[in-house]
Amino acid sequence: MKLQINEVVSIIQEHGYLGLYLWLWVGAFVIPIPNEVIVSTIGFFAAEDVFVPWKIFFVTYFGILAAVTTSYVLGRSAGNAMVFLMNKQNKMRRKIERALLIIEKYNTFALAFCYFVPGFRVLFPFLFGFSKFSFIKFALTLYTTILVWVSIVFSVGYFAGEEFIEAFIKYYDIVVGVAVTALMVYVLVKIRRRRKLRKFSH
Repeated sequence: MKLQINEVVSIIQEHGYLGLYLWLWVGAFVIPIPNEVIVSTIGFFAAEDVFVPWKIFFVTYFGILAAVTTSYVLGRSAGNAMVFLMNKQNKMRRKIERALLIIEKYNTFALAFCYFVPGFRVLFPFLFGFSKFSFIKFALTLYTTILVWVSIVFSVGYFAGEEFIEAFIKYYDIVVGVAVTALMVYVLVKIRRRRKLRKFSH
């Protein structure tokens, strides 16, 4: 974890805000560092006056938007060929099949929460593009979700100490997994109750 944090800092120090933007954009596809590591680290150093807080926040936000938008465009324009190639790998094929089932079942709800789940952040936008999902709905839903996500993770880095950040990063998957599962169960229960009430009203 220390190594990942050091990578984040060195890239920003060497290449500045533009380097961070390009890294968040292109690096999402090639650099295996989770965004919660990057964004919480950025928040921490913004609090230490290493970066201008509002400036680094928006550079981070728009860099992530560039990555998910590129993923969507790739899915919409070259999705068939790319899915065909990815399906040759058994592990990737199973992941795509599972993701498509989630998308079919939950639609925009799946899009709204995909960014909170590592492993689906680039894949889901790609598959929504592949499914020819409306770009306007895609942008309104996911861009808002990412703004919320960046605000939360940046704030953790900005207001918490280094030890808390490391714990947050270490247990992020577990916390988010439990939270998203609980929220999905809550929403499903609410939907079923509404359906039952409609049946009784008729």
